[in-house]
Amino acid sequence: MGRLWGVLWGAVAIVGSAHADISSGAPRTPNGMLWAGTTFQLRASATANSNLVAQSDAAQVQVGQVVRWEWRLESETALSVPQGADAVFRVRVVNDGNGWDNLIFGLARYEVEGQQNWTIDLFENRAGDGQVSGSPSVNGAGSPLPPGGDMLYLVRMRPPSSSIPTDGASSQLLATPNGASQAQVLGEFIAGVVRSASVPTRAWSYGSHTNFTPATLYQGRLLWMGTDALGNTIIFRTRDAVEATQGSDLGNEQIAYGRTLRNFRPTGFSVVLGDGWFTGLGNQLIRIDLPRVVANSTSSDPYTVVAFPAGVLPRLDLTPLAANGRLYVAGSDRRLHAISPDGVRVGQSAPMPASYGAFSTDLVQIGRVFYIGTNQGWVVQFDAFTGALRTARRVSMQPIHSLAATLMGRGLLVRAGTRELYALHPSQMSVQWRRAFTEDLVSPVVASAQSEVGAVVDKQGRLFVFHTRFGFNMPLYPQLVFGEQQLSSASIAIVRRAGRAVGYVYVLGQLAREESSPQALLRIVTLENPLNRLEYGESTLHVGSRYHPNLLITGTQQNSYCLLTSFRAETNGGTVAGIPLR
Repeated sequence: MGRLWGVLWGAVAIVGSAHADISSGAPRTPNGMLWAGTTFQLRASATANSNLVAQSDAAQVQVGQVVRWEWRLESETALSVPQGADAVFRVRVVNDGNGWDNLIFGLARYEVEGQQNWTIDLFENRAGDGQVSGSPSVNGAGSPLPPGGDMLYLVRMRPPSSSIPTDGASSQLLATPNGASQAQVLGEFIAGVVRSASVPTRAWSYGSHTNFTPATLYQGRLLWMGTDALGNTIIFRTRDAVEATQGSDLGNEQIAYGRTLRNFRPTGFSVVLGDGWFTGLGNQLIRIDLPRVVANSTSSDPYTVVAFPAGVLPRLDLTPLAANGRLYVAGSDRRLHAISPDGVRVGQSAPMPASYGAFSTDLVQIGRVFYIGTNQGWVVQFDAFTGALRTARRVSMQPIHSLAATLMGRGLLVRAGTRELYALHPSQMSVQWRRAFTEDLVSPVVASAQSEVGAVVDKQGRLFVFHTRFGFNMPLYPQLVFGEQQLSSASIAIVRRAGRAVGYVYVLGQLAREESSPQALLRIVTLENPLNRLEYGESTLHVGSRYHPNLLITGTQQNSYCLLTSFRAETNGGTVAGIPLR
């Protein structure tokens, strides 16, 4: 509820005391005020000891106009609509003054990057049914209303056609009362449009093949492996760089390496360092020599096993970190192992105490420090140059699931257990804030490299975007971006393309279904306005699909992609879907 206060027009001079001769039948407004224009007699009198000693002649007085308006919002102030529908916001104004009156209206609007693609109009709903149809548009003055009278006004925000990109829009309804010099805001509204989208370009394995490891990039070209039911694997690559894609085939052409790898089922991560492609085979770390693959040298298998100390296994379930010209791989011995680009183990860190548990997260680097979490709730620091164990902090009694460095390395986000988030000071490891969620989290915690925001998704499909320094939700969050469908897992990336004013949250969600009927969905959400998003549904991501959690971002240019690797689907072999960056 709001109120616009006006002024009393006219003046009344009072000397001593005054007595007004007002008939009991004088007309009054619904709130008890005399109508503007009502006349009555007024006498000034003076008394002494309750005795009248003097009295003026009667004067005719006319009641001036009191300008006073009230308003209330009768709808949500933020709406998300499907393409082809309008966002309609309702504001009711009430003339609470003492005479017929009207307001002068105005609409202010905002779209990012100077766009004016939304159509925003104001309508006067004289029928009172809340429908734009049949309601005249308002451009300036509204209809005069009697005292106590009210009118419903409708702000309609219409998205552009589906062929025009948009990040939503916001508007303000302004009103100026009679005699006022400045407009007041009656309501602020924000709208977004939900559009269906399709995958425009893909890379395919052969129809009977499964992609057991995610795709990766080498010199801008895409690399992936497809394995058939007998354990025979083919290495695929694209002819051109992904960012040079011209049509529906990623990299413009699929090229198969001429030597089939027999009894070869890759597993775990997929990382390129130098000319080596590092992945898992059984419980071993292997290096595939990429120049041999590109040259189609087929005289022997193009891979070698990376040697670890006796009894030590690489943690293939944790993605290693490429830094300082080395690949840092977590080991089963609670050490970090440094691997050179040619696949030689060149060093190891100090051992982590057994009481800390086993490694449970991917590595994160801030400055010259590596951070890793454990299944006993510890966050541990290793010196990135000496391998020394620096310090550790137990932040939870539950396992640490993921870590993320915030903007410019000012903080370290920690997802612990099923429902907890922490922000740590990266040096002292002190807790800056903690959040507990009401539902289980199903995604890693991530942070933007360009702003102080982080994100996480819960099993209800709600996307939370929060301030990384203080932990509070950003405006309009959380948002239910997967409808009523529950998730078993999700992956997130926050990206702002070069030259753009807004960022986007890419959310890949795996629905909570039986293993026999998996399904993945993708959402691209405007970071600053999550009411606005693209939805990639079951058909375009293939019915019955299960995807790797990796979101591979090729860059931040206009022709960059977000790449998604599927294991396979009901009627399709493994694929890599190319989603152009927004």
